[in-house]
Amino acid sequence: MKFGKRFRIKISIIMPEWERECMSYKNLKKQLNLMDPENRDEGFKQLLKNELVKMNDFFSKKEEEYKNRFQELKSEVAELDNDEDATYVIADLLQFHHKLVLLLHYHALNFDGFLKIIKKHKKKTGELFSLSFMQGDNKKLVFIANSLDKLLAECVGTLRLLV
Repeated sequence: MKFGKRFRIKISIIMPEWERECMSYKNLKKQLNLMDPENRDEGFKQLLKNELVKMNDFFSKKEEEYKNRFQELKSEVAELDNDEDATYVIADLLQFHHKLVLLLHYHALNFDGFLKIIKKHKKKTGELFSLSFMQGDNKKLVFIANSLDKLLAECVGTLRLLV
């Protein structure tokens, strides 16, 4: 099975509600194949930049949302009075953990798509690819520099304290 088909299937199964926020791998691949050889690089770079910005914005928004939610959950843990309250907080933490894992899957799937499309670009053009075309934007690409690991580790640590 080809990568693009596996990519779409995984997204539709794992995170159908985020499908619009994922990389449009099929469109990028189609545009790469349709562009004329002289203009392929610039047009492709613009398409890729648009996709990276879309994914980065979504990832950043979710990451910030999850950081705030985790702070709320930590406050709830600090205010626990009895075992009944702890059960609800544990359930909330488990649900939160699940959301973090989904965001990690989002990151991994889209990052794989990004690497695959770069590989296709190299195969078509014979040139190495660089993010330098992002002109300073690559410093803001939190999507590429995944920072969820720390948040996930804190969540697991908090769950271990309660269970």
